[in-house]
Order: sequence, then structure tokens, then C-alpha cells
Amino acid sequence: MGKTGTIAATSAPRPGSQLRADAPGALAVSVALAPQQSVIALLLQAASGQSHGAPAGLLAAIRNGLRPQARFAAQLFTARGHTTIPESALPISPLADASVADQAARLRDLPTAALTDELDAAAYGGDDCPPHWRGAADQPRRWLHSMADASLDTWAVAEPRWRAAGPLLDREIRRVGTAAVRGGMAALLNSLHPGLSYQDGTFTYAPPCNPSLVLGPLGPVGPRRMALVPMIAGRDSLLFSFERADVCYIGYPIPRPRPGAPVAAGGALATILGPVRAAILQALRQPLTVSDLAAAVHCAPTTATYHLHQLAAAVLITREKSGPSVRISRTARGDELVDLLSD
Repeated sequence: MGKTGTIAATSAPRPGSQLRADAPGALAVSVALAPQQSVIALLLQAASGQSHGAPAGLLAAIRNGLRPQARFAAQLFTARGHTTIPESALPISPLADASVADQAARLRDLPTAALTDELDAAAYGGDDCPPHWRGAADQPRRWLHSMADASLDTWAVAEPRWRAAGPLLDREIRRVGTAAVRGGMAALLNSLHPGLSYQDGTFTYAPPCNPSLVLGPLGPVGPRRMALVPMIAGRDSLLFSFERADVCYIGYPIPRPRPGAPVAAGGALATILGPVRAAILQALRQPLTVSDLAAAVHCAPTTATYHLHQLAAAVLITREKSGPSVRISRTARGDELVDLLSD
């Protein structure tokens, strides 16, 4: 079965979990421009009414555009919060360069046993099939055809936005390439999503709305390729899978330039970390308080605190209590990254 967090697709939830991966230098990472991940993420938001940053007008257009035969599949995604997605119903490998039409054809041709066996297994320690998947278990062929229709209907609405995002997708390819060539992959993996952290070969996902809930375990990456799949499904959307033999993938919101964002840190460091985090890291030539850092990079203390949390997760900074204040320092890894990536 799959799992949705913000929107995540993997194994069934097991509390206190983490995803183990090889050291950053050993990861084989690709960027995959695969629209079906965005299609699923948008469809879940439209059906559940639970937005993860996608525009309300876009989600309404998707709901209104679903043909009657597509609504049977969509109604199974109405559960709010964490829900489940069968791995067999998830997209073709993002390395396959498959179109949304190819994905729909695969769903129509999928043996019903591939779906029902997963639903019967339930992936919840032998419990019954989750109630919101009972319709798919009872009518698997109807559901697979309906899901194919729902994918095509969602794509009909979302395709213009995907094409308009072409420059951002190209920019993301360059960002990942820069990180891979210049030793910044660990920092980049920590920048994909606020709920996703990477440290010392381990991925951890904690929903931003409930950071005390950690999901997994998701299994070792091992020799498989890691595919990064930028999505147009909203700033908080996330879809990941580590169930396949050949590839793991993370579908994450495509980074968008922020109006008025500081540009004090330029070049490769800002490309990988983003301008605010790059500026913070460069400003830490000596230990500083949060308020000093916020003033140095021209942002609010709350904004600085958010970015410091992400930098700490990447082990690029340390925070030490000093009287009434907290002093921030770069770690040795942070020093190395600044030295490596500052142009």
C-alpha cells in the first residue's frame, strides 16, 4: 500500500520511522520531469478538499472537470490527513519518461489482482482493508478505469500550468546538477520540503502540521537510483515512494523565486540553499544571535528561525544557549560548504 502524508506514497505508516540511505556522495540522483506525480497530488487535494498550497481555483476546476465515470476513483481520496494509495496504482517509474496517457493506459491494463492483493494485505498488520478503499476492493476493474479517467481529466486542467512551469523546471535541473557537481547534495535534500529532513544518510518525514508524527520506516535506498520529481501541486505537496526495485523517488514542490527575497548570497550557494539560507550561512563568520542574523539578512526573526531549523537539520549550523540568547555557529560541514560553493 502507499501512504499520504502531506501527500506521500510509500509503505503503510509505522510510528517512529526513518528512511536510511547511503552517504550523499554515494547517491545516484536524477531529476525526472514526470507530470503524473503532480496529477495524483492535485487529484488528492481536489477530491479531499484539503489543499496543500495548490490554488483554490485550480482545485475547483479539477473537481468540476471530472467526468461522472472519473468520480468513482476520486471519491476514495476524500479522507483527510494521511490516507493510503496502493503501490500498484502509483505512477510508472519516473525514469521511464511516460506521459499521463501512458499512465492511464497502464491503469486500464493492470490485472485486478495487483490491486486487490495489496488491498487484501492491508499493510496494517493484517487489519481489514481501510474503509475508504472498500469500493476499489469490491470493484477493482471499475476503479482502475475510473482512476485512468480521473488522471486524464486532471491533466486536461493542469497541463497548461505544467507547460508554463517549463523555465522553473529547467532551473531546478540546473540546481540539482550544481549540487551534485559541487558537493551540496545533502543541503539540497534538506531543502526539498519543510517536513522532509536528511542527515547522515537518513531521511525523516514529519508532517509540518504535526511534527511529532514521524512516518516510515521506508527501507534502505541501497544501490537504487534516487529520482527527484519537481511538482506543480502546491508549496506543501509531497509524494514519495521507496517500494520499487530500481528507483526511489520524491515528488516535491518546485521551488519558486520569492518576490523581494534577499540576494546577498549569490552563485552556487544560493542556487542550492536558496538566497535566505545562503545569506544566513555566509553571515555566520562568527557566532551570532537569531536577532543579529535576522538583521544581517534583512528578514524577520521568525523567518530566520524557520530557515535555521532547516540548516540545523542539514548539520550546517549549531545552536547553543548563552544566557537569555541562543547563539548560532556554523559547523565544520557548514564551513566546508561555504568554502566550496562561494564564487
